[in-house]
Amino acid sequence: MRTSTSRKFYLTAAIAASSLVLAACSGSGGRENSNNVGADSCDDGITKTEVKIGGSSPLSGAAASYKVLVDSSKAYFDEVNAEGGVKMGDGVTRKINYLPTDDAYDPARTVKNVRKLIEEDKVFTMYQASGTSPIMAILEYTTQQGVPILFSITGSNDFPGLVKDGSLFATAMLPQFGFENSVMFKQMESINPKAKIAVLYANDAQGKGNLAELEQFTESNDLEVVAAESYEQTTPTVDSQVTTLKNSNADYLVLFATGTFVTQALKKASELKWTPEKFVVSASTDAATYLEPAGPGAAENLHSVTWLQDVGSDAPNDAPGLKKWRDFAERHKDTVNGKNAIAAMGYNNAQLMVETLKQTNGCKRADLFKAAQNLKGVETDLGLEGITFGSGSDYPFAITSVMTMTYKNGQWVHGEIVKREGN
Repeated sequence: MRTSTSRKFYLTAAIAASSLVLAACSGSGGRENSNNVGADSCDDGITKTEVKIGGSSPLSGAAASYKVLVDSSKAYFDEVNAEGGVKMGDGVTRKINYLPTDDAYDPARTVKNVRKLIEEDKVFTMYQASGTSPIMAILEYTTQQGVPILFSITGSNDFPGLVKDGSLFATAMLPQFGFENSVMFKQMESINPKAKIAVLYANDAQGKGNLAELEQFTESNDLEVVAAESYEQTTPTVDSQVTTLKNSNADYLVLFATGTFVTQALKKASELKWTPEKFVVSASTDAATYLEPAGPGAAENLHSVTWLQDVGSDAPNDAPGLKKWRDFAERHKDTVNGKNAIAAMGYNNAQLMVETLKQTNGCKRADLFKAAQNLKGVETDLGLEGITFGSGSDYPFAITSVMTMTYKNGQWVHGEIVKREGN
């Protein structure tokens, strides 16, 4: 998504105002106050006993499959609270009061939710907002209010620039789309350097941006995009789009798609007996949610990337962190499916949120934002061996290494780790 000139002007003004507020909170006098947890010295949403975090995510509607992100995060926070809470960097132990809300992936609802969370519920921070468009809809407001956005489900290429300009966006929990796309495109070239490519993409800024990056990549090699079909988020089915793409006789089907549209596309291609090599974005790789419902064999030879253990596989795996996850899921089996990769992501994000709180030396939002921007080499239960998480003031993506994978015989088969250049 590209930000218009007027939008950037408004955002810059909001950021300037919030920067003054944050500077006042985190200067030398503010630092002294931030370690004094009296009611008058802390920002909204944090006391001697709790820290309040807000969320706005699709709990219903076409993207309701992402509800499990919230469910697993909440279950993890509940366990942390049951053990007494989080000992933060200022030495005070606090419980996490998590307030998730439903926006059904509608940016207008996201705005309404976030205003209530900040103005009425007085949350300390926003956590795990989902989707580029909903996040862009609230970013100016949250920045103006001095409220950081942490561990969001997006990988938009726009965020490094916005953070550089002063936006209070600390961490994204998808790989930067440009980085993930580069890995995907190199996979395409290595499998068949002269392949013809058909693309299904969402008719929004991100979908169009992904398609543009692919077309740009093919300008320097013998790959060729021979067909591209778009869909709206309100489209009931993508069957006609997939039929059109099949008629292009492409060697590859690339799915710049999410949610049920991935399932529909794989199912229709299978019904048409079209068996190209297939590629899908990492946000839509959960086998139980997206791949298996498409039917037997429909996802065979589907390629993507990951950074977490394959929780959906029945293959033997004695990784200690995976065992911890399975035990956790069993304890919360009413709300957490231990084989759901999206739920596993929510668990992973919750662990990173807790680690950020542990490193937050004070009770100001500026302290939290600083801690989130300075995570380095954090290991989690489900992170693949060789992959750690972190963030920075110039690059707000917690994932800078991914592992390639291919779906074979009903399970993901992992390949090699690819690091982002500069990391």
